[in-house]
Amino acid sequence: MQRLLTIVLTLACVAVVSAQKTITLEGADETVRLWDNTTAKYSNYETRDEAWNNKRKTSMKQTSSCELYIFKADAAKNTGVALVICPGGGYSHLGLSITTCRWLASQGITAALLKYRLPNGHKEVPLEDAMGAVRYIRTRTDLGIDPAKVGINGGSAGGHLAAWTSNALPDEEKPAFAILHYPAINRTDPLYIGTQNTTGHLLGMGFPLAEAEDISAHKMVTSTTPPTLIMLCDDDKKVPPTSPVAYYEALVRHGVQASLHIFPRGGHSLKAQVEEQYAMTLDWLDWLGLTKKQNNH
Repeated sequence: MQRLLTIVLTLACVAVVSAQKTITLEGADETVRLWDNTTAKYSNYETRDEAWNNKRKTSMKQTSSCELYIFKADAAKNTGVALVICPGGGYSHLGLSITTCRWLASQGITAALLKYRLPNGHKEVPLEDAMGAVRYIRTRTDLGIDPAKVGINGGSAGGHLAAWTSNALPDEEKPAFAILHYPAINRTDPLYIGTQNTTGHLLGMGFPLAEAEDISAHKMVTSTTPPTLIMLCDDDKKVPPTSPVAYYEALVRHGVQASLHIFPRGGHSLKAQVEEQYAMTLDWLDWLGLTKKQNNH
């Protein structure tokens, strides 16, 4: 009887999870659902419905499903390059902006904006989603994507996830390049210890320092880490500039192609440097031999 009760309770829990309401971003050319908590290898054990975090419907919270919002490259300019974009949000929400996605598409670059499942204290969940996104986009040769030209991008917590993914994938599956915007690389920075901040959302409150050290991306770098472009502002108060600089230094030590640009002002954002950011992105891809610069950015 006890075994039967256990089975019934288990099925009831599964039913609750599978009945969760999910939301999706509008405006993409194509939306692809990779999996949710009932079909993925790992779960974040989120039981609440997915919800918008703002009235403009550009920020999500309580995510329990993984989706890719694909913005197709301009057919006349298609370079074969694709970029998986990991949104920031401190691992507590996802800030989903489509402006850059549309710009990338206009330059002949397929943009795949990733709605990843927030960790809710289960660090393996967003990593599973980001790695799965890179693997999936490589299969979309029907969009003119060259599997050897798939990169990854992210800002803030999304920058940490992009860097983490760059190093966690097997060498033969790693992205061709990475572009990181003010990435929250060092998870042991005093700013994140003892608070319900990015590291707490990722590992759960009361995490051991050693575990935070293990997911500090500058300690993951090897000679096979992808070429990486890093952009940030010197007056960033949310991600100490020393954090992304530590990643750059690790790349240099291991002989990885890397470029670092620090703007004097702008805070935790590159909104004031949009044109410069776009130009650097095209210069970087051109320098890597992946694309030719477009002049109408």
